[in-house]
Amino acid sequence: MRATLFIFFLTVSISLTAQEKYIFDTAKIDAATKLIGRYPQYDKQKTYKEFNFIITDPETIKSVIMKMPLGKEGENIIEDPEFRINIVQNFDEVKTWTVNPNLKSVMSNGHTYAFDISILKELAKKYPFDYKFEKVSFKSKAEYEQYLEKQKTNPSFLFDYAPQFKYEGSFEIQFPRNNKFSSPKAISDYLTPIIERLVAKNEYRISYILNEKNRSDQSQFTMTITGSKKLYDQLQLDNLYKENWKETLEEGWFFYRTK
Repeated sequence: MRATLFIFFLTVSISLTAQEKYIFDTAKIDAATKLIGRYPQYDKQKTYKEFNFIITDPETIKSVIMKMPLGKEGENIIEDPEFRINIVQNFDEVKTWTVNPNLKSVMSNGHTYAFDISILKELAKKYPFDYKFEKVSFKSKAEYEQYLEKQKTNPSFLFDYAPQFKYEGSFEIQFPRNNKFSSPKAISDYLTPIIERLVAKNEYRISYILNEKNRSDQSQFTMTITGSKKLYDQLQLDNLYKENWKETLEEGWFFYRTK
């Protein structure tokens, strides 16, 4: 029994060590996995579009990854713009590697390794790919989730960057500039204990925005409070008025295959 266990653990150890030499553990690849190589969405020039590829067959993905060994570790440097290799599973971008084509290197788990860029050229010829992305604004998490489910029925849909929805909205309070409210910091110090009787410390944000009103009217400070509708409804301040409640518009990014 001990010998059997020893052989089992040795096999697992060897397997794990081998996987560490590649950009992804092939044991985690399934029918919902896509391997995508692409220029980053911010690169309007599409600098490395020639390397774009997409592979959807799980066995082919495993084979390709085994042909992408990580070479000798080197200095951490990122090109701008770079190229990216993504693992997408169930419409979620679960892993991203940054490739430096000119430096012939790739960043994986915070380390930079030598990388054979010619592999990308071969994949681009065999599995050509291009994409587009759209930015969509949402008022609520429910609205976003409903939209996302609809996108999942689109054969071209790949993945999305979800909005955060940390705060429901924002509102303003105007404070007179006086000895008590002499600066935005003094106002923040005044508001903090009052607000935290209503909501937790991480459920709101107090900010002073140098907008047109604050620039032109030096007799006051208009503070912006970001948080929940509950905070807006329950916050009461002597002789001070809340106004301009605005629901937060969060933005999601949705990626689609075009080729």
